[in-house]
Amino acid sequence: MPRYSARRFSVLFGLSAALVTASSCSAGGDKAGAGGRTAGTGAGAAAGFGNIGNTGNGATGNILTDNGGGSNSTDAGCQHVEVNFVPKTPTVFVLVDRSDSMFTPDSKTQVISWDPLKAGVLAVVKQLEGQIRFGFGAFTGQIGRMCPIFESIPPALNNSAAISAVYQPLGKVTGEPGQTPVIQVLPLVQTLLDQAGNDGDKYVLFVTDGEPDFCDNGDSNCAMDAVVAGVQKLAAAGIHTLVFGVGSSIIANSGPFLQAMANAGASLPPPTPFSGMQKEQATCYACKGVQPWAAQWPSGSPADCATVGRQTLGVYGTAASNATVYHPDAADQAALTAQIASVVSGIKSCKFDLGGNIAVNLDLLDQASVSIQGQVVQLSQTDGWRMNSPTQAELVGSACATWNDPKNTRIDFNFPCDIIVLK
Repeated sequence: MPRYSARRFSVLFGLSAALVTASSCSAGGDKAGAGGRTAGTGAGAAAGFGNIGNTGNGATGNILTDNGGGSNSTDAGCQHVEVNFVPKTPTVFVLVDRSDSMFTPDSKTQVISWDPLKAGVLAVVKQLEGQIRFGFGAFTGQIGRMCPIFESIPPALNNSAAISAVYQPLGKVTGEPGQTPVIQVLPLVQTLLDQAGNDGDKYVLFVTDGEPDFCDNGDSNCAMDAVVAGVQKLAAAGIHTLVFGVGSSIIANSGPFLQAMANAGASLPPPTPFSGMQKEQATCYACKGVQPWAAQWPSGSPADCATVGRQTLGVYGTAASNATVYHPDAADQAALTAQIASVVSGIKSCKFDLGGNIAVNLDLLDQASVSIQGQVVQLSQTDGWRMNSPTQAELVGSACATWNDPKNTRIDFNFPCDIIVLK
């Protein structure tokens, strides 16, 4: 008799639930070995193929293991084995711009963003601290003084009290105006995220009002290019960046820069953020004498500003669709907190570990498929789904960005029984 299994499961925000139940085939007494599946000899062997499938609507969903064999598969069937694709606990580092412009009233609302953002962030961290490893850092710097000034707490579960103890007292720096040295801070954030124990997906939730600098009041195009490149490096290291842009009446070019950062953080081609006629070549000539920009090049400076690929630190292009830039309304505390909570609680791990004594035959991955909201995701090492090992699946590139869009709540792993290996 073929076996069918139906279970209920939770995928709320994808933070802790088992996502898949699987069947492993056994026909005529034969069993899959380490190298794959041995063909069965039972009467229904040709039809006795199980299917791993899971669906969810964001809260609960039915998982059905289907033997796929029809009425003639009763002799072969599929030996039932439970498999869980378990998402790892994600880590979110909240990085807050503490420059002077964050304390400048918005020209329309006359609201200063700093305190409403602080209240909103702390409320969300408190709400979700048991499900997400939260870290925190606020940064600024001063010309001719310390640059960067970085107050931080490393990520951990149940970290709200420690984060509040650092965040609550922080305000505008005194003395020289507070600058926005983003590129100097990103390596410090990566070091905290790379600490042992942060083995799930990693995110930077970056709150800023716009253009960065090198603590020098210099050409903002140079600093913007360096930051986009820095965010792209984080993405290449598996650290995604979510951008929250708050309004400021003194920032002229924040929109294009915020969009470039958001795309870079989602592993999408970012649009060029440069103002006026400053394109790649012109940016190179303008910035090559700026030491903090030139220092980002592996060789210390670009070889030739006339050479494509050696003109800017960031790699720019046009995306089919842009990543979301979130714009919390500091004038509405409840709405601001709700938006931050919606985005953070919508974060879902893009890595899934197989539970139980089971693995996947990596030589047969072309028989499997993954879909998000019913849309098939391609098998790809860089932009789709892949298996990092016989026991870990991962969404990469735009597929991970799609899964982390809060409106997308269903993921399906469809693995034929043929490629499942009992360990």
